Amino acid sequence: MKILVVNPILYTSETARIKKINTIKDTMIYNMCLAFKKSGHEPTLIAASEYKPIKDEKYDFEIIFLDTKLQKIFKPNCFPWLKGFKKYIKKESKNYDLIISSEVFSMSSLCVSIYQKKRTVIWHELAKHNNIFKKIPSKFWYNVIARICFKNTRIVPRSKNAYDFISKYCNNVSDEYIDHGVNLEEFNLISKKRKKQFVVLSQLIKRKRIDGIIDVFADFVKKMDNEYVLYIIGIGDEEKKLKEKAKAYGLEEKIIFTEFMTHEEMKPILGTSQAMIINTEKDNNMVSIVESLALGTPIITTDIPYNVDYIKRYKLGVVKEKLSYSDLKEIVDNNLLYVNNCINYREKISNEYHVKQFIQEYKKSNRGEIE
Repeated sequence: MKILVVNPILYTSETARIKKINTIKDTMIYNMCLAFKKSGHEPTLIAASEYKPIKDEKYDFEIIFLDTKLQKIFKPNCFPWLKGFKKYIKKESKNYDLIISSEVFSMSSLCVSIYQKKRTVIWHELAKHNNIFKKIPSKFWYNVIARICFKNTRIVPRSKNAYDFISKYCNNVSDEYIDHGVNLEEFNLISKKRKKQFVVLSQLIKRKRIDGIIDVFADFVKKMDNEYVLYIIGIGDEEKKLKEKAKAYGLEEKIIFTEFMTHEEMKPILGTSQAMIINTEKDNNMVSIVESLALGTPIITTDIPYNVDYIKRYKLGVVKEKLSYSDLKEIVDNNLLYVNNCINYREKISNEYHVKQFIQEYKKSNRGEIE
């Protein structure tokens, strides 16, 4: 099959001024497209040019970068409007067997839904209204545009939260969820045996509440075992404050800030840790969760991320409203059990598994046979 994947936003940016990165080959959507190719399909990815990497690089499939317009209103980090996209869809979309477009609240998804409804699957993640302009555009979009223009478009949610939200506005929503996937060849198991360490993989920004993780880790070290280490992988404007907090606890040698790491650099740490810790105040489906699980590393997290549902269901870690040192102790005391559960679940978070799910969803929509 020829498959068009429309995903303008390749990675998270907290502001409309998007920071360029060296490569997009570590992004979730690139590896999803790669899985389509490995499964015998011919994928093409369309993305906003603001996410084009610093250096030119060769890709395993075609990627079309389109500029965005009216950026003050249609911010490229949350609601981009791609120049020339409508013209491309009207002219070229008939050459694709399947179009997968990200989000119902999207100019690109609106376009493919209008011109190629029968070939389209919308992969939807959001589970609440966007805060832009006091939520007024979002509420209008879902209550009016989504009800009319997405009426019979097949929509596949990425989580139960997303299903509960979008099914209020659209009637052709799958009851099967397709979460973010991971390349299992890249995230291969390192060891079942874990070192005396925990890891944080995150932007060092306020809403991630890394300060709370340092508090919990400090309590754990004091009460349980002072040989443990906490790795904090990431960069952000809270870094200085977090280092000062670690120093105030006298843990500057036990809390190690590594700054940004590529997948290859961080895997030996993530893949040998007792657990990855998350304390976020606001997040959707977190790619770092599936990357951790793929390495057999359990999760300790607040109940905020959308993909905590299956963490609880399959005992892949600990999910709490508020974290404490006892959650770290639980993982340490029963680490092999949690690691084995993660290993047993790996296949369900693979990109190849999700490719099969997308093809099945398209078949179930009764819009033609697929070879």
